[in-house]
Amino acid sequence: MKLKRVNKLAAGMLLLGQTLSGAAFAASVTLAGTTVDFTFNDALLGRFGDANVSGDVLYFTPVDFEARSLNGAGFALTNDTMNIQVAARDNWKFSGISLLERGDFLLLGSGSMVNVAGQLRVFDIANPLVDVTAGILPAAPLNQTGLSTHNWTADASIDLSAWENARVINVTVENLLLASTGVVPSLAFVEKKFVGLNPFLVAVTPVPEAETYAMMLAGLGLVGWSAMRRRSRSKQQPVHP
Repeated sequence: MKLKRVNKLAAGMLLLGQTLSGAAFAASVTLAGTTVDFTFNDALLGRFGDANVSGDVLYFTPVDFEARSLNGAGFALTNDTMNIQVAARDNWKFSGISLLERGDFLLLGSGSMVNVAGQLRVFDIANPLVDVTAGILPAAPLNQTGLSTHNWTADASIDLSAWENARVINVTVENLLLASTGVVPSLAFVEKKFVGLNPFLVAVTPVPEAETYAMMLAGLGLVGWSAMRRRSRSKQQPVHP
C-alpha cells in the first residue's frame, strides 16, 4: 500500500512538471516581422485570439470578442488587455506605432446603443517609468439602426520619433466593447473582428567604430606619404635638354 502511494505521488509530480513545462514553453512566443520581432505570452491573449504577422504588422482575428444587450437589460461591457514586446532589428529605430481595429454592430429598437473604446500605451523597456498613451476611438458614431449589420473602424497612433535610443518597447492594447438597451423590445450587439498593430521604423546610419576610424586615418596617411614621395622623386630627377 505504501509503494502504491509513492507511485501515485511520483506520477502526480511528473504530470505537474509536464504541465508546468508545457505551459512555460507555450507562453513565450516570438514572431518575426521584416524589421521587428514581436514577443508575447500566448496564454494571455484572451479574446484577441491567435496572432499572425504580415511584414511588420502583427494582427489578430478574434471570433468571440463581443458585447450584447437584449430587451432593456442595461449595460453589457466586454473588455480585454494584452501586452506585446516589440524589438527593432539592428540598424533600425522606432518612429511611431499605430493600431487599427474593425468589426460590426447591430441596433434594433429605441434606446439601444453600442460603442467601442480603449487605450494604446507604449513604454521603453530600458526606461519603463516613462510612457505615452493614445485613446482608441471609432472613426464614426455607431448609431445606424436596422436589421443588417454595420461595419465600424477605430484607430490610435503614437509618435515615437523623440525616443532616439529605444530598441525594445512594450505595447499595451486595452479594448472595450459596450452594448446597452433601455426598453422592450430592443437589441444592441457589437463585435470586434480585426486588430492590427503596426510599428513604424526608420533606418539608422551605422556609426563607424574607433578601429574603423583608425584604419581610415592610417589609409589616408599612407596615401599622403606616397604622394609626397612621388613628388620628391620627380624633383630629384635630372632635366635633360
